[in-house]
Parts: sequence; structure tokens; C-alpha cells
Amino acid sequence: MGRKAGFDRKKAENIVKVLARYPDGVWVRRIAEEAGLHPTTVTKYLEGVLGPLIEDISLAGKERPILRIVRLKTFVIERLQEGKTVEEIMKLLRYFATTE
Repeated sequence: MGRKAGFDRKKAENIVKVLARYPDGVWVRRIAEEAGLHPTTVTKYLEGVLGPLIEDISLAGKERPILRIVRLKTFVIERLQEGKTVEEIMKLLRYFATTE
């Protein structure tokens, strides 16, 4: 029996916790180290389920970014400071996406 399909909520929360510690942004490898995940896993979460929560500032290369800095959007940091959970913020984003 393999792993369940889809994204793991715990991994997503760990990534967001690391990002919350660096409001000015942090590179993917540092996120992976501090969250205890592989950099590829972090990248898949950032490009997938966490995409609406982040701002991606990349120094572009010819085939892939030379340096990729990622940070949480301002409203996400504000909601976390208010005591909201990552799951609550994701629900809020889904609500806004369906009403537009």
C-alpha cells in the first residue's frame, strides 16, 4: 500500500511555519532544511497547494531560476498573526476564488 494521493496537510503547515519566520523571503533549500523535507517536495507544494499564499521572486536563468526567493503574501502573515490556521486561510482563499 502506497501513500495517499494529494498533498499532506502537515507538510504544508510546516512549510508555511518556516515561511512565516522569514517575512522578507527565504530560498527553497532553507525551507526544505528547516521543514525536514526534500527541496523537490517543497517546490511541488509551493507550485501547487500553497501557490495562492506565496510571492515568488526569482532571478531567472536560461532554463531554470538561478535564485528563487519565496515569501508569504502580506495578508497571509496578517491572518497568521490573528491566530488563523493555514487550513482556515486556505478555505478563505477557496471561497474568494469561487466568487470571482
